[in-house]
Amino acid sequence: MASSASLWPRATRTGAGRPLRVGFLFNHYAPHQVPHAAPYAFELSRRQPSLEVTIACATAAEETLARRIGDLYPGHRVAFVRLRPRLVERLIDPLVAPHRFARKRWILRHNLDFFRGLDALVAPERHCYLLRSRYGLEDLKLIHTRHGAGDREGGFDERSGAFDLTLLPGRKYVDRLSGMGLLQPGRWAVTGWPKFEVVRGLGKGRQRLFENDRPVVVYNPHFDQRVASWARLGEAVLDFFRRNPAWNLIFAPHVVLFRRHRRHGAKLPRWARTAPNILIDTGSERSADMTYMLAADIYLGDVSSQVYEFLLRPRPCIFLDAHGVAWRDDPSYLHWTMGDVVRDVGRELGPALEAAAARHAGYRPHQEELFAYTFHEEPGSTAAERGADAIARFLATGRA
Repeated sequence: MASSASLWPRATRTGAGRPLRVGFLFNHYAPHQVPHAAPYAFELSRRQPSLEVTIACATAAEETLARRIGDLYPGHRVAFVRLRPRLVERLIDPLVAPHRFARKRWILRHNLDFFRGLDALVAPERHCYLLRSRYGLEDLKLIHTRHGAGDREGGFDERSGAFDLTLLPGRKYVDRLSGMGLLQPGRWAVTGWPKFEVVRGLGKGRQRLFENDRPVVVYNPHFDQRVASWARLGEAVLDFFRRNPAWNLIFAPHVVLFRRHRRHGAKLPRWARTAPNILIDTGSERSADMTYMLAADIYLGDVSSQVYEFLLRPRPCIFLDAHGVAWRDDPSYLHWTMGDVVRDVGRELGPALEAAAARHAGYRPHQEELFAYTFHEEPGSTAAERGADAIARFLATGRA
């Protein structure tokens, strides 16, 4: 992919004579989305010095992680700002957030002057589309990076094609979104997965998290209880590992599960926190930087996209079917073809764990195939570089 640097002499300034201003928005309660877009900001700043690039964060945790990632890109010129809702909203948010994330909308509504000052806004989630659909910022170019690489149906709807530009991790998304009629010519680009570059740059590797050499399982349930396992099977999974100390368990759910715990019914039994072979993390930075995905020997989950990040190093996977899904040949469950599927925790989980290592040889070629289908790689350039160039081309020409 050629660099877009040659396009910029006619596109670095607006009609008013000022440089183009590109904002990157992180508007959540946890920092898990930051590695999916921040690398594009820093690389864009380095490769296009005539642009003004700003990272706007709603929380200190997001800004802290973004600045750490920025250290991997020496010479960047990215500015940082914090966006806040009104004082009364900050005071009531702790009462509201366990039910719904109203602060995300408040952040947009009460910082419209900031967004009006931008020519383009890049975000890893789709909530910011309200700036156009509800708040009337028709001239602001909206760019979506996605923040999950999974197959769940919720990640593939009409909003996926609503942005002016969408950066896609790999061919899987081109095929599926094109088949749904959601990709428009010139408004998408395949860039790869910059989070992997962040993980490597931060020196993340396998960490020893338990004081023994027993096999480690990571249980990673999603928050969407319409398709996930926590509400129906979660406590049974934790109890299985409490009663079977020959296995270590990392309980690292999607961070939204416990952040919005009243909506999703997320409550841990007291005994789970005292079991010596169970490590519980419901949303720290280690849930965002692949610490747990790299530390485990076996992945146990349902519909979370993190299974594909786990397969950065192919290992056994087991999936929990809590809803009796007719999942075969359903693209929303493509990842379930990479491991055994369990419905009854009491009768099936133990045998599946015992057989996982031996059965992995049969699944590994398919895991590697789907990993390559999911994440584009290209010799001679990084995902951050390819994404920065795609953004630059789009701003210069109106096409990716």
